[in-house]
Amino acid sequence: MSNGRKNSMQRVSDSPRLLRLGAGASPARDKQWFCNPGSGAWPPPTIPGRIMMMNPDQNSDPLFDFADADDYQRLRDLLAAAGFLDESVLEAIGINDLPDLASDHPLLLDRTAGGSALHTLIRLFLMEMPVEADTFAQAIRPMAADSWLQAGLVRRHGSQVTAALKLLPFRNLILAFDLPALLQTPQRSRYVMGIGGSTITLSQLTIRRHCRQTLDLGCGCGVHAFLAAPHSSRVAAVDLNPRAVRLAAFNARLNNISNVDCLEGDFFGPVAERQFDLIISNPPFVISPESRFIYRDAGLEADSVCRRIARQAPAFLTEGGFCQILCNWAEKDGGDWGQQLAQWFGGSNCDVWVMRSESLSPAAYGSKWIRHTEFSDGETGFSQRFHQWLDYYERLGIASFGAGLITMRRRSNGTNWFCADESPERMIGPCGEDVARGFALRDFLETVQEDAALLACRLRFSPDLRLEQQFTPSAQGWQVSGSTIQLARGLAFQGNSDTFMANLMIHCDGKRTLQELLPDMAAALKADPARLAPLVCQLIRKLVEQGFLLPAGQENES
Repeated sequence: MSNGRKNSMQRVSDSPRLLRLGAGASPARDKQWFCNPGSGAWPPPTIPGRIMMMNPDQNSDPLFDFADADDYQRLRDLLAAAGFLDESVLEAIGINDLPDLASDHPLLLDRTAGGSALHTLIRLFLMEMPVEADTFAQAIRPMAADSWLQAGLVRRHGSQVTAALKLLPFRNLILAFDLPALLQTPQRSRYVMGIGGSTITLSQLTIRRHCRQTLDLGCGCGVHAFLAAPHSSRVAAVDLNPRAVRLAAFNARLNNISNVDCLEGDFFGPVAERQFDLIISNPPFVISPESRFIYRDAGLEADSVCRRIARQAPAFLTEGGFCQILCNWAEKDGGDWGQQLAQWFGGSNCDVWVMRSESLSPAAYGSKWIRHTEFSDGETGFSQRFHQWLDYYERLGIASFGAGLITMRRRSNGTNWFCADESPERMIGPCGEDVARGFALRDFLETVQEDAALLACRLRFSPDLRLEQQFTPSAQGWQVSGSTIQLARGLAFQGNSDTFMANLMIHCDGKRTLQELLPDMAAALKADPARLAPLVCQLIRKLVEQGFLLPAGQENES
């Protein structure tokens, strides 16, 4: 049986969100948004109308707030009436996905030439084009252009209006975040990233069960906090960047989400006295010798930022709570990458499942991330920076770089397990329940470590299992020449199969134990059942790990 190993989560390593995680928590710098000054109560009561801000940052950034609190509702109504929603925008411009927006600019210009409010909003906020001030004023009626200007959404340049932020419809949300052009200005360190590949990856992998308390650590524009809000009683969205906190607070108000508290601070400092059923983090995981881009560079050596989150998170998890972190990590020569990573979790009281999506050489890794952000250095500047990065990696003894998802579950009773896997080649739709089911399946395997215990179990093939066979003509007629198995949704593991494996899975119907199936399997192979049993058990364990086979009764459970 072969394993899919390469590209299912390739985007895991794309575009980390803005979050500066420094050397330690600084309680004096922690600031609370969505709070009642002086109440002392936690969680703070929701305040209708204006966002209450403690110690607002004194700088030239706009506050990202409407002077008239009713303008949030007006803006929601205006965008809905214009059709500025995921499906409507895609239909209007005839593309499959909003990230494709810049792929054919002349064609998109033609498709947005009608002058409707939707076309104006698409050009302004998605295509980043200036529009005439009169056209803009007509598109946003009955709102006034001045309210958009004062809130920091647009800028006026003579007779034209340009976007000051990106406004993007995403999964029934409208999200404001920074334009990429900010990265080329002195304010680049305050850049707040929007929807990147890593955002989508983590959103698909997040375990979505009801939580009393959820933490989005390094919230950026707040997207993961908002996606968690429907299944959480309360969500804390934490970021060290004050601009990110203000944008997250603005987005919460814009989307009428009242159970998200936007907090400014370092690591777990703003939530030091709290525990969470779910912690989600997409930190600045790029391993580099620089700290030029806060959303990219952690400013700590090697993979220290991800290691630190992994080591500190268990203290903030409830029993049975999950922590999910998108990570890059350094891999040293002369050792198994999983064993190296396992050292992060000693004494954590957590079960840990790591899915590695890719492994890159230092040259490939450095080139990827330098080209991701350096737009104006030219080839000479690129070459200089590239060699600086390679020298840094050589000094640290880094042989390769891994990328993927780390999921931790706090379990204080019993012996904790650690599992390091290659990710499947594809993710099909939401995968959070598959991640949770993976923990349940590994728990099951921990209880049947002896072959005799496993053989006494009844297993059933997953309802998502698909078996495909290839037939080749021969003198004796059509013969099976190859088989593949794959899962049709979620973590879509796949692999090659032979006739024996296919028959084994087909006969796992949940009615008979493996011990009862063994004689027929042995007879088909003309083998001794006693000698075949260890091989069958080894194969069964792998099929269970990847979700092809489930303990009877778990077909619809996680």
